[in-house]
Amino acid sequence: MKTGKPAGISEKVIRLLEVYTMIAQKQFPSVQLLKDHFRVSERSVYRYLEIINMIDAIEFDQERKGYKFTNGDRIKKVVLSDNELLVLFAASEAVSHLGDSVGRSFQDLVSRVAVATKKPGAKEKIPIVVKIPEAAGNEKTSDYFNIVSACLNERRAVEILYRAQHTKEVTTRLVDPYGMVFYDGVWTAVGYCHLRKDIRTFAFDRIIDLKERNLYFEPKKEFSFEEYLSRSWGIVEDEEVRIKLRFNAKVADYVLRKKWHPSEERKVLPDGDVEMTYKVAGVDEIKLWIYSWLPNVEILEPAWLRRQAASELSAALKKHN
Repeated sequence: MKTGKPAGISEKVIRLLEVYTMIAQKQFPSVQLLKDHFRVSERSVYRYLEIINMIDAIEFDQERKGYKFTNGDRIKKVVLSDNELLVLFAASEAVSHLGDSVGRSFQDLVSRVAVATKKPGAKEKIPIVVKIPEAAGNEKTSDYFNIVSACLNERRAVEILYRAQHTKEVTTRLVDPYGMVFYDGVWTAVGYCHLRKDIRTFAFDRIIDLKERNLYFEPKKEFSFEEYLSRSWGIVEDEEVRIKLRFNAKVADYVLRKKWHPSEERKVLPDGDVEMTYKVAGVDEIKLWIYSWLPNVEILEPAWLRRQAASELSAALKKHN
């Protein structure tokens, strides 16, 4: 995921917009909070507040110990068009699968910024369904999501007590979170692990305990979130492998209707079969996808993966006989 400010916009302007938004959202930011958040001097914070006050009057709320707008709310609700309502319904349906914490936050956001006008005779619910796996986890998953989100925003480390998937080893990790991914029904945090001295992914459902730490960090400049995710088939990172597959003509239309991975290369053969080539970091995840196309797929390369599949499918065949 590429970060950075839009071209032509100074860091100061971005900070002013962020302070304005915090006040508009009734977060009641204090001078100390803004000083710590932006890592600037107290003088700079007062300058930001002075500029905002020139645009729209603000005052200090003695009860909440932070700043607010003198003349009330500055974030106005908007009335949605029919097409915007459809998008909102679809987004709401998709978000409902991502877990309670995300669902509640989405509904809160909608209620704060949008007004859905109801026309006479309109249906209560438009039949839109987004089929994705429900979020896996336990009663602590929502807490983990909120903590990691806050630490991501403030660039603070988290301390994780983690159980590894294969070895079942339990270790304590200090992690600088770089981002979160929802994949195949599981939320994962991606970040720099100080124990392993490398970028790692941590599935929320394998976290035993998670605590926020007041240890600030700067993400590694050479790290790209998008590039990191583009290497694996899903989220598991391993050695890069070039995989060549051949799909039967019977499933060609299904295989060709979308691009399955950024590295994909495709070739339609004279008999209608399709050859697909991928470069992925690790084979465990793509192998499950390959098996989902049986019996209409053949692994052509690498030879060792072809042998491995033959062995696993032979074992499965014995069980079914």
